[in-house]
Amino acid sequence: MKVYLLIYLVTIILCIIETNLEYVTIGVRKISTSVFSTIIIYPYILLLGVLRSEVLGVDTLNYKNNYWDVYKNLDLLNAIKYDSDVGYGLMNWGISRFTSDFWVFRAILFAITFSIISVWIWKYSKNVALSYFIFIALGFIGFDFTILRQALAVSLSVWSYKYLIERKTFKFVLIVLLAAFFHKTALIMLLIYPLLSKRVTELKKWIKIVYLIGAGSIVAIGGKVIAILYHRNDYTLDVNQGHGYSLLLFYIGIFLIVYFFIQRISQRDKLLYEYDVAISSIYVQIIATSISIFTRMLKYTTPYLFVLIPDVMGKLDKKTKNVMLVVVIFVMSVLFLKSHGAEENIIPYMSHFMDMKKL
Repeated sequence: MKVYLLIYLVTIILCIIETNLEYVTIGVRKISTSVFSTIIIYPYILLLGVLRSEVLGVDTLNYKNNYWDVYKNLDLLNAIKYDSDVGYGLMNWGISRFTSDFWVFRAILFAITFSIISVWIWKYSKNVALSYFIFIALGFIGFDFTILRQALAVSLSVWSYKYLIERKTFKFVLIVLLAAFFHKTALIMLLIYPLLSKRVTELKKWIKIVYLIGAGSIVAIGGKVIAILYHRNDYTLDVNQGHGYSLLLFYIGIFLIVYFFIQRISQRDKLLYEYDVAISSIYVQIIATSISIFTRMLKYTTPYLFVLIPDVMGKLDKKTKNVMLVVVIFVMSVLFLKSHGAEENIIPYMSHFMDMKKL
């Protein structure tokens, strides 16, 4: 818990600095606060992921026994044919040409996964520290640590957002298909595309209503069917335990807060367009109240909050900007403490070297 709490608190401090200052002075040099935030947060999380124990994560044995130990003994042709998530299989096969150590493979994979999304944050966020703060609060560190295949697909899929907003269909679909090459769940991104219809406002309202009805219908009649079709695990165990509903209320609250501050901006058409992308998380979480595996699907839609919230704050006056920052930090902290505050909610961090001492 301490390693997660430390970076969380440091990131909050950096959020405040970056929101209020454009530069910090170190010695005789002036450094952009966005650069300052990046050189502190990125290496910290990168080292956490690279140096973590290979046994960290509930799916460790699955990734090791069913992928790594298999692919390192296959030739290229059989590696391509072995599993439908061809990209992830080839990552195993390619890295295994240079090492037989599963810990090294996980370290390299995390470095690639985290760096891809970090470059995206650097390129598109107007407040890097705030983007990382949301990344941490929404549980992306633990996700990237443990859900290896999908985490890589998510990091690739975020690069499709630009083309989604710009309605560049070919490039959008191409990136989504690339992400799906590593984990098929990335195809859920294709369902977001109709939400951003550029036609009349009335049509957009009807599209949203259809999506709400569709999500509700899956909850009502489709949950058990989907769980049966997904043979690897039964993900219906959390039905009616309240976890999904609490998270749904959390996301509704977040989007109400963001919308409230968007309304205080005169030139807000582009922000509302971006808002329509991010709010797709609501539909996903509605389904997740019945099928808990869909909580993982949120990782494809919630990253747009990494750039949407800084975009909104960037157009507010200084006083209102700081009010929004305080509200966002408070609300996100509720989720962070709920998910990280008890040992049963997180996997205690263990470094590779701590693990080696036990052997």
